[in-house]
Amino acid sequence: MFEPFLISTFTQPPIATLIIAGLALMVNLISSLVRKRFTDIEKTKRIQKEVKEFNSELRKAMMNKDKDKETKLKKRQKKMNEMQMKMMTQNLRTSMYFMLPFFGVWWILIGAFGYETIMAHSPLAIPLLASNPFGIIYSVELNFFWWYFISSISFNGIISKITGTGLTD
Repeated sequence: MFEPFLISTFTQPPIATLIIAGLALMVNLISSLVRKRFTDIEKTKRIQKEVKEFNSELRKAMMNKDKDKETKLKKRQKKMNEMQMKMMTQNLRTSMYFMLPFFGVWWILIGAFGYETIMAHSPLAIPLLASNPFGIIYSVELNFFWWYFISSISFNGIISKITGTGLTD
């Protein structure tokens, strides 16, 4: 008797809007904690900074046509590429631990909420990429996907800052 009412209550705005935002927050928190557990964040930041400085120095030498410095830097390039590849492999491994369960939960959520159900209304028209022949749709109604996406992006920076898993300072 109450079951259809409860289901429709939790799968329609505004409650569904808050549930999806809460799930985005939870997924970001879990993702950051997994990253913190399986990744050496400080080492990754250090490598990222070193590679960035190296690339900047190499680019500067090439623009200034400083052949001696360019040759010297090119000898170090293999080492830099190896360091960068190791860092990317570590980040990919962490992502794989998290992505498989995430996709399982994603399909359950789409089944529960419906892909096209309007979850939120934006006060501004937001340009959304769409698979239509005209390219971009300007929308004020956000379906499940876009609401989750925007919520997730919104929480990502905050959560990574709180957990110390952000790669930028």
